[in-house]
Amino acid sequence: MRIGFLVFAALWSAACGSPTAAIDGGVDVPGHNPGTPGVGAHAMSFYHLDASTASSISTSAMATQAKGSTIVVGVGRGYNPLFALPTDSRGNTPYRQLDALHSYTRWPDSGTAAYAFTSASGGAGFTVSTTTGRNQQGQYDEITLAAIEVVEGIAIQDTAWTEVLDPPHTSGSVTTTGPATLIAFWWGDGFPGTPQMATPDSGFTLIDTNAQERDSFVQCAVAVKNVAAAGSYRVTWTATPTQGAQLWLIAVQ
Repeated sequence: MRIGFLVFAALWSAACGSPTAAIDGGVDVPGHNPGTPGVGAHAMSFYHLDASTASSISTSAMATQAKGSTIVVGVGRGYNPLFALPTDSRGNTPYRQLDALHSYTRWPDSGTAAYAFTSASGGAGFTVSTTTGRNQQGQYDEITLAAIEVVEGIAIQDTAWTEVLDPPHTSGSVTTTGPATLIAFWWGDGFPGTPQMATPDSGFTLIDTNAQERDSFVQCAVAVKNVAAAGSYRVTWTATPTQGAQLWLIAVQ
């Protein structure tokens, strides 16, 4: 969709001879307590509109656990017919789509989706990928791909999606039956050429974002929280400038 999306610490590299932006996930995450789910490796990559002729996009390499983790993936793209199940470098397949593909109200040709693979095989150099392609105007599509590992997470306990067109950017509620890791995606819907910011509350830690990017691309911020007990949880994001957003919240136990 032709909207300006998030930035923060972008590392420019080359993919099949064309530019891509990758965020290396260098932010400290909440600690993992053995015996309970906890945040592991994470990464984000994105292409601006018509900026890459590559046939796929991949995260930067992550050092995930050798086995047993759950991998949660968020994808936002400019042209909905191009959505496809993600794959990874360890052959975990098929990833399961969570909920459904959701189009933006203001950009109905564009949308977001979430996926997961439980009990994944992993290790050093782990990457998550998905296909790219051309949109209805013949341009190479804009896309953002984010992946998060939940160590000792064995199941998707609950998923909530909502879209808000104005503040407050409050997610739906997820309910857990015990300790869990919560993953929140913020997908903003506005402002080409304007640096932006999205900040979560409720003890969530922002781990990846491309919100301060300029030009046409899919803006995304990812935040996480480990919770120690059963309960119902939600998160509210503060976004600058004011805009709408799609909000996902996923609980892994």
